[in-house]
This record gives sequence, structure tokens and C-alpha cells, in this order.
Amino acid sequence: MQLKHPVLCKENLVVMFLTVPNDFTNWKKFANIELTDEFEGVRVHIPSRFKINVNHLLRGLRDNESDDSTGSSPAGGNNMAARNDSVINNITQIWNESPVNHKSVDFVDNFDHLNTSLTRMADLWSKFAFLAERIERRELAVASDHQKAGAFLENFANVNTNVFGMDNIIENRSRKTTEESQNLNIINTILKQAIGFFGNTKKVKEEEMTSVCLDVIENFKKFQDYMASLHFLMERITNYRNESEKRIHILLNKLTRANERLSHIKGKSDIKGSEIDRLVTITTQTSDQLNNLISRIILVKLTFVNEYALYQKTKYIISEVFQDWFRERLKFGDVQQEAVQRLFTDLQDLPLK
Repeated sequence: MQLKHPVLCKENLVVMFLTVPNDFTNWKKFANIELTDEFEGVRVHIPSRFKINVNHLLRGLRDNESDDSTGSSPAGGNNMAARNDSVINNITQIWNESPVNHKSVDFVDNFDHLNTSLTRMADLWSKFAFLAERIERRELAVASDHQKAGAFLENFANVNTNVFGMDNIIENRSRKTTEESQNLNIINTILKQAIGFFGNTKKVKEEEMTSVCLDVIENFKKFQDYMASLHFLMERITNYRNESEKRIHILLNKLTRANERLSHIKGKSDIKGSEIDRLVTITTQTSDQLNNLISRIILVKLTFVNEYALYQKTKYIISEVFQDWFRERLKFGDVQQEAVQRLFTDLQDLPLK
């Protein structure tokens, strides 16, 4: 298992847990923590702008409570209703609200824009990484052509003595080595240096390719993995946002209807106590469910912001991968350049007409 977290991947305890065989092997394969369980037991302070106040409706309706008229005047009730309308509007806008500045309501737009840009960036990087690897493999194929060229040149040097030299047609009775024969021997001797150069070119490129594949190409893929991890996190949050928004509307409608009914029947003597108890139960339970949902949304947004802050570190992989790539190209390029220079120097000794 390869750990892709930009911080935890460097923690020895985490790496050991994920790599050393242990009793949790099967758990690691099948573990899939649901979002409802991920924040189980975690509590956050809910800002007052998200708290619907129903005390003025429940006053005197719950056990051990008397109907105190204090704060229950029509004007007070109207003010509380107006405040609750503002709270409901805040709740419906909870996803738009920035987790660091609640007055800014562009979080969803920024989130969607980030997701679009991430998708585009991942696509471009994937294509570039593919071409980078193909460049290396094509250069290896060219180096293989060098080796083939060296083999052809070696055979050429073996055959050319059967073509050059007059003694191939007219027997040289004196057996003296002519200047032309000497020059042919010099040419073939220096051609052997070229043959060695062509063969060594493939060897050098194979060494470079091995080094590049082990480090550079792996880092190309590592950066892809980080982008994929962020993409899946954002996809998960988007799905949860859609589900939670529907749930918010359901709970708000349920709570609003119960409150309207309570407000309508409160003070009437001909209403059954069981009906009041049912409405009180609906109001309190729905309020609790709504508060739990709001808490989870706040936690999800804060968690994403923290994860996104960690993700910023991954940009340094770009620096690392390009430095490593061209360091290898320079190192092996210098080796190849030195070989070219030596061959060029040897070629200056070739006899000319």
C-alpha cells in the first residue's frame, strides 16, 4: 500500500502500520469509514446565527414548566419570528458561507471553480507525464538504432577490404603493402571507435532510462496520485453537500410546520394534550437533528480547508521532479557528449584523399 498523504507519508509509525504485516491486514483492505461515523462524538460550537429559537413556542408546554407571560408578548413573538426567519436564511446558505469568514458567501463557487481547475490540471499533467515517459522510451529506441547501426558498420568494415584494393582483381605479386592498403586499415581501425561509440550509446541510454523510471517517472505518477486524492475528497464533499442540502430543507420544513401549528393552537383550551405533546416532540427532535447536521457540515468544511492547506505542499513535487529529470539528463548527457568528443577527435585522424 502506498501512502499518498503529504504529511503522514513521512511518519514512521504510519508507514510501519501500512507496510508491516499485522492483524489489521484485512481491515486495511476493506475499511471504508462512512461520513456519519467519521465525526462521531466530535462536537463543535454552533454560532448563534444558526440557532432557531423555539423557546417562546415551547414555554409552558413542556413538563415542569409554567406559561410565564414574560417575553411572550405579541411584539416579542414577532421579533423572535423575524429573527428565526433570518436564522433559517443563514442555515440555507451554510454551504455558501466561508469557513473562515462567515460574511463571505462564495465558498461553493470557489469550491466548484477549484474542482474544475483541478480536473483540468490533472488532465494536462497526465498527458505531459505520458509524453515525458514516451520521450524517454523513444530516445531509448533511437539508442537501440545506434546499436544496430554499430552492428551494420562492423560488418561493413569486415566487407570493405574485399572491395577496396586492386589486389582483389589483380594479384599483388610483390606482396608489398601499398599506401592505399595502409589507409584502408587506418579507416577500419578508426571505424571500430565509431562502432564502440554506437554500442555504448545504447548502454548509456539504458542506464539513464533505468534511473529516470525509478525516480522521475515515479514522481510524475506520485503527483498524479495527490491530485486524484484531492479530486476524490472533493467529489465526496460534493455528494455530501447535495445530500445535506436536501436534508436541511426537509428538516426546516418539518420544523416550520410544527412551529406554525404550535403557534396556532397555543392558548386554545379545546386542543388535546397528546397533540401538543406530539408537536413538542417533533420540534425538539427536529431541532436536535438540525443542529447535528449543521455541526457536521461545519466540521466537513473545516476539515476540507485543513486538508487543502496540506495539499499546498504537493506543488514542491513539481520542482523536485523537474530538477531530478534534467539532472539525470545532464549527467548522462555529459557522458554521451564526452564520448562524442572523443570520437570526433579520433575521426580527425582519418586519411583523406
